[in-house]
Amino acid sequence: MHAGSCAHKPSNLSFVEAAALPLTYITAYEALVERLAIPKGEKAAVLIINGAGGVGSVASQIARTVLELPIVITTTSRPETTEWSKSMGATHTVNHREDIVKQIKALKLDVPLKYVFITHSTAPYLKPAAEVLAPFGKICSIVQTKEMGEMYGTEMMAKSLTFVWCLLGTKPYYGIDLESHGKILKELKELVEDGKVKCTLTKALKLTLEGLREGHRTVEGGSNMGKLALGIDVEGESKAWL
Repeated sequence: MHAGSCAHKPSNLSFVEAAALPLTYITAYEALVERLAIPKGEKAAVLIINGAGGVGSVASQIARTVLELPIVITTTSRPETTEWSKSMGATHTVNHREDIVKQIKALKLDVPLKYVFITHSTAPYLKPAAEVLAPFGKICSIVQTKEMGEMYGTEMMAKSLTFVWCLLGTKPYYGIDLESHGKILKELKELVEDGKVKCTLTKALKLTLEGLREGHRTVEGGSNMGKLALGIDVEGESKAWL
């Protein structure tokens, strides 16, 4: 790891809480601020796929608090994930198990939907994204997939939409802009200490072999909200500080 990628932890977070933020926050920041290039304060909407997930939870906060977008739509499917996502900054939620296009059109937004950030299952969301996005809109995904779905015959070309990948490891792997992650984390420290960004840790486990196994079981279950972290000082399993 490059020394420039590091920053001090927020003074109001424990080490376990702080450990839950960098991976997801930098990923979401690069996607929204750098890859999608969303201008701060733009009168536009963003759709975030999987709003209650680790990356979705911080992406909602970046979109609403850091970029000050008026409309942040996330996908959720359960009452608890909907409540969580709204607490993270979502102004609207739609159920990803139902017709997303129909639900978004029913919102009758007064600003254009210009951005879609996919954090789960890329291929199924490309066609719906093309349908709801305004012309010249942008789609960013962090989820690799062998099948990208059918783009021919959709509105991807007709609307001149942009699709871009975001991978956290690109900069360090190719030795590009190695100081940027540290700058992002320094800004995050200030935002957390000022109460503008919330920690997304929802579950803490003891850093033991059994703790690791339990963590994997939880993540593989697919219903975890926010982030799960492990710590030396954690006694068994505990609910995190919401």
